[in-house]
Amino acid sequence: MSGSGMSKHRSGGVADAGPGSAAAASAAASAAESKLRQRTVADSRDQTCSQLHNGAVVSEDQSSSGQCSLDLWSKKALLKRNDLPRHLQFNPYIETGYRPLLDAWGCFMSLFYFHNETINIITHGVPMLYILLWWQTLLPWGEISVPVLPWIHLVATVSPWVGSTIYHLFMNHSAGEACYKSLLHLDMFGIWITQSFVGLVWFFFKASHARNPWERRFCFTLPFLMRAASATLRGSAWGGGNPGAFKHIILQDLLAVLGGFVGALRVPEKWVPGRLDLLANSHHIMHVVVVYAVYHLHQGAVLDLVWLSGNTTCLGTSPPPPPHVL
Repeated sequence: MSGSGMSKHRSGGVADAGPGSAAAASAAASAAESKLRQRTVADSRDQTCSQLHNGAVVSEDQSSSGQCSLDLWSKKALLKRNDLPRHLQFNPYIETGYRPLLDAWGCFMSLFYFHNETINIITHGVPMLYILLWWQTLLPWGEISVPVLPWIHLVATVSPWVGSTIYHLFMNHSAGEACYKSLLHLDMFGIWITQSFVGLVWFFFKASHARNPWERRFCFTLPFLMRAASATLRGSAWGGGNPGAFKHIILQDLLAVLGGFVGALRVPEKWVPGRLDLLANSHHIMHVVVVYAVYHLHQGAVLDLVWLSGNTTCLGTSPPPPPHVL
């Protein structure tokens, strides 16, 4: 059969198919167009919009509007817990407000819309920025003559906020579970830096491999016992320190324990599942409480550093001899 004959045969077949086939073809075309609209924005023709949205799924009504706006950054763009990979489904009582998997830029841009990690990022991101920007005002440098220790203290106070902020901001990275675990280890490392030296390695290893919130909280046991022993020594003949710092040391650990238990118990969201997804759930409360705990750590450390600077016995120097009396 010639080429023209084949062409006529094909066109005749379509013509003979009747209205039913035409309707089916139209339906198939509509379905294909709908699927195209459900593709990620990364495949969109609007490259500017693609860079902003970073792979978040666009609904059909948003796609058809032709607008690249903050509509996508509204609650409609957020996911439910069951839509996430299993490694991000760690709190069964937080049901909505989850970000989709995003690349690094998309995770960063999530700073500018509200989701269920926003409060976690703010509560530790603000202290981090405050310390990094105003570190010179945080210590009475003119009254402290002890070398190195003031800088160690500043590193210890900022480290938990750096690790936590990075973890919460990038935890939904599209690189998957391996990336998430690395971020979790960074978060634990930030806390690790603030702990008592004897329990550091044990704590970091156990906390990084904990299988549930309770196991992770109990990883703090040894560092906590070391700090309790140090607090006890302060009142003995072998101890020392500014007496005014003791209350800050006690409050620091009490608040840290309180925050840890609130986070592990997952209250109050356990009592009202799905109602505290974006605000005032246990992790948010824990974040605020531990910031206050580190505030007391800082207050106590400042008092002790000033005390240590004026204590000649601890510094290994001898007091000046008394003036010669004739």
